Amino acid sequence: ALQPSPAHFTPLHAEFMKVCLLSKCYFAAQPLLDQELLQVDKEATLVTPRDLLLYHYYAGMIEIGHKRFKSAIQYLTLAFSAPTHVLNAIMVEAYKKCVLCALIETGEAPRVPKYTALVVQRQLKATALAPYHELADAFVSHKVADLRAALEKYAASLQADHNLGLGKQCVEALKRRNIYRLTRTYLTLSLVHIAENAQLDDAAEAEKYVCDMVASGDIFATINQPQGMVQFDEREERFDSHDAAEAEK
Repeated sequence: ALQPSPAHFTPLHAEFMKVCLLSKCYFAAQPLLDQELLQVDKEATLVTPRDLLLYHYYAGMIEIGHKRFKSAIQYLTLAFSAPTHVLNAIMVEAYKKCVLCALIETGEAPRVPKYTALVVQRQLKATALAPYHELADAFVSHKVADLRAALEKYAASLQADHNLGLGKQCVEALKRRNIYRLTRTYLTLSLVHIAENAQLDDAAEAEKYVCDMVASGDIFATINQPQGMVQFDEREERFDSHDAAEAEK
């Protein structure tokens, strides 16, 4: 049988994911993503290590398309941390995307699993990945201007990697995180001061971000538009405990 059981990987799994990506029919991949593919039998299915890498890489990209960054990080990590003696192009591209997804989702660069081959861990720090490391450094500094400068500096590289869109989403994510950090310190703050402290353009942009974050459940707040003031609610927001710890830094 082509697939001895529903849990078996086959070469067709990666090919199907690729078709879903190229056609932008991300929803069509969902039934496959919902399956637990845990069995690898080279003799029965002719599956290769490359098939497994591509499956996880494509799955990560599909989850990016859905903006499910936490799941994307998991798939991409499986791709770049796979057992190997040589770092290959698929693993490098998976790591690049994982860095950007991790910045958006967690606010920091991804942690390379301890079980990852030492040769891979060393090569992931190579100068060829400098644009992504510099973007991560700029992000964790909480400085929007520095992140924008790094993004502009490496725009051509990110465009060539088809990651420029993700890079731009990192800027938006940093602005939201800067606002969230303010909720850990202040109960009431003017839109003008939010704009200044979160490094936004003006009070209007601050109001837009606060409204968006309230609508998505990331924060709880009330805006007094006549006075231009924001009252933050002390209820637990959507950001997890890791974010709260980061906000205190």
